[in-house]
Amino acid sequence: MFKLGTDGSRVRIAAEGVSGLKMGPDGWLYACQGSKKRVIAINPSDGEIKEIATGVQPNDLVITKEGYIYITETGAQQITFIDTNTGATWIADYGIAAPNGIAISPDEGTLAVSEFKGQYVWAFRLEPDGTLTAKEPYMTLRLPLDPKGEFKMAEPPPTQSAAKGDGMSTDRRGRYYVTSALGVQIFDPTGRLCGVLDKPQPSAPLTNCTLAGAQHDTLFVTNGDKVFSRKLQIESAKK
Repeated sequence: MFKLGTDGSRVRIAAEGVSGLKMGPDGWLYACQGSKKRVIAINPSDGEIKEIATGVQPNDLVITKEGYIYITETGAQQITFIDTNTGATWIADYGIAAPNGIAISPDEGTLAVSEFKGQYVWAFRLEPDGTLTAKEPYMTLRLPLDPKGEFKMAEPPPTQSAAKGDGMSTDRRGRYYVTSALGVQIFDPTGRLCGVLDKPQPSAPLTNCTLAGAQHDTLFVTNGDKVFSRKLQIESAKK
């Protein structure tokens, strides 16, 4: 695992392969290790590793300011809750079509989860005790065209059945950024699609995205074997 600088520098943090990765309120990095069936925490200053949960198959994760972790277990079609304070673990939701990317709204009131084998981003209300309520398909991802389908006159073009929703992130204004087969699909806080950013490498999978930089207004994406960045125009949250 490496830390990338805005100047192109690269610093190795730990000799571990991870998928989902988020900074926790304690300054540690929390990461998914599906190959080892565990969630770990990594000290970015010295590379020390702590096991947080074992016997899970995590794909991606988020962590709240209270230290609650939510992981997507894609194969099991479930979202799993982990309390880093007590060690408690339980299944928070089940049944989404291959849950993959996961993100929290800026006010930590909403949890959003993308599905890889469907076309929705599901939203939940985050309750104080960590439970998830008010589940609904809040955002609808655009589907890629199906080149093997039948194109009929005066009818919508044929599409594939899965948008391949993957990594997710949010900006300070509450917009959601979701990687997919078509590119990065952007939604406003009401769930309305704002637009789609094309993949830098069209033939390679677009897997993860995050916002970073001094003003938290640069979008970074992993696309195939490369990392790309794009400066965004995000108005200040304070007027």
